Amino acid sequence: MTPWKQASTMGEVLDANSRQRPNKLALTTPGGRGITFAQLNRRVNRLCWALKAEGILPGDRVAMLSYNRPEYLEVFGLSRAGLVIVPLNWRLPAPELLRLIRHSGSRVLVFEEEFAGVVEQLRPQLEGVDHYIVIGAARQGWLEYESLAASGPETPPQYSAKPDDVLCIVYTSGTTGAPKGVKITHRGALENCRTEAEEILSLTVDDVALAVLPLFHVGGMWYHLFPSFATGCTSVLMPHFEAEKLLQTLEDFEVTNVHLVPTMVGALLNHPRMGQFKLQHLRLIFYAASSMPAELLRRAMQSFPQCSFSQGYGSTEAGTVTGLFPEDHIRAQNPKYEYLLSSCGRAFKGRQIRLLDAEDHEVQVGEIGELVVRSPAVMAGYWNDEAATMAAMQAGWVRTGDLARCDDEGYYYIIDRKNDMVVTGGENVYPTEVESHLYADPRVLEAAVFGVPDVKWVERVVAAVVIKPGQEASPEDLMQSLRSRLAAYKCPKEIYLVSDLPKSGAGKVLRKELRKQYGKETA
Repeated sequence: MTPWKQASTMGEVLDANSRQRPNKLALTTPGGRGITFAQLNRRVNRLCWALKAEGILPGDRVAMLSYNRPEYLEVFGLSRAGLVIVPLNWRLPAPELLRLIRHSGSRVLVFEEEFAGVVEQLRPQLEGVDHYIVIGAARQGWLEYESLAASGPETPPQYSAKPDDVLCIVYTSGTTGAPKGVKITHRGALENCRTEAEEILSLTVDDVALAVLPLFHVGGMWYHLFPSFATGCTSVLMPHFEAEKLLQTLEDFEVTNVHLVPTMVGALLNHPRMGQFKLQHLRLIFYAASSMPAELLRRAMQSFPQCSFSQGYGSTEAGTVTGLFPEDHIRAQNPKYEYLLSSCGRAFKGRQIRLLDAEDHEVQVGEIGELVVRSPAVMAGYWNDEAATMAAMQAGWVRTGDLARCDDEGYYYIIDRKNDMVVTGGENVYPTEVESHLYADPRVLEAAVFGVPDVKWVERVVAAVVIKPGQEASPEDLMQSLRSRLAAYKCPKEIYLVSDLPKSGAGKVLRKELRKQYGKETA
């Protein structure tokens, strides 16, 4: 067995890679800035000692505000000394960042120079932050990251984190309410790591992985921060998603596997020069973070015939839960099994899954219920929120808030978020079902279906749609097309044509924001 697979903490992973492949490139960027596994481990150790000298102790929180870059992995490496990492969503406005930094009780804020302005703005209100560390040029009152990483002993820190210590606090995207801080232990993170690396990605040390999902989100963490890095792959870190740049990076670095969300896949497929890039090394496209409309997935599989596809379903709280494997995608090419493309797959090893009705009774095969899961990969609870922890966890079972059904082969199908389901006139409408019909229209680039208040029906179904460049469609055209394929109560009563859809850091469409905007206008 590869040594890192026996690891139970981040520090053990760092040491194993440094011993086994010291001179191999661990991380690089499209600009060619790279660092080996041994160099990274030495820099992490120096940072641990430097922060100890500043009075930072095991259990203290270190917040990170940065785009994807090698320093992100180094900061996560601080967890080997018992520090708790708090990755921050750089897309958030200043008041939201203020709330998360305060709520986490972070004593250290590490930030990329590009965010110096917002940090200066927040600093007078961050009484609990003792140290500001800038990745870039030093300023008065700030510590310079590079100076810390270049000083101090290269030996491991005196304190070593334990498997059940909290490695990081990851704040949820707030798609259904205020963000909550999810506590993820070293043990839980590495369980997710093994699942992804072995069961769904089949990683080897020869793989080159492209990390474009932000590392502040578990979509980036479960796939790159732990599986690819821990396996000994070379990971290419991209700070932003741009279709053209991503395609060029895939070609330049001979990338073998990449994790994308459905909106990114759609952007690649619609890029006018996609067919001109040499992508013969790409063996796997892994998609997750939100469901992919079956029509979009079919187009992707046709456009990347040399490439396997796999899907993972999970959440920040529940970890990785199910996988739809490459062999499932191959099977789905037979029209008889095409329905598998709408599945999120079967349970990973060590995952116990139940589907519960409103009274918490298990539903029958084929019936819809809330998916709850128990495994070594689930969260340790919410940070400083015992009430929310008790509501989400019972006897180790985590409630996902997702409505799903299971067929007689053990394949799960996510119907919708429990809070996204629209109840109109007493009938349940699942937005993803309606969206799949909208995506079948070749003129539609993106679509989101949601409910807004209605005096007569309590809620009514509406949709926001982005039309592809160069295409034309009116709301009436789209509604007429839907009426021929859907029950009347499922059809949107209004369709709004928009230039883009609001999204979270992981690329999930924020129906909550759409409900706020159009609910006010149409209630």
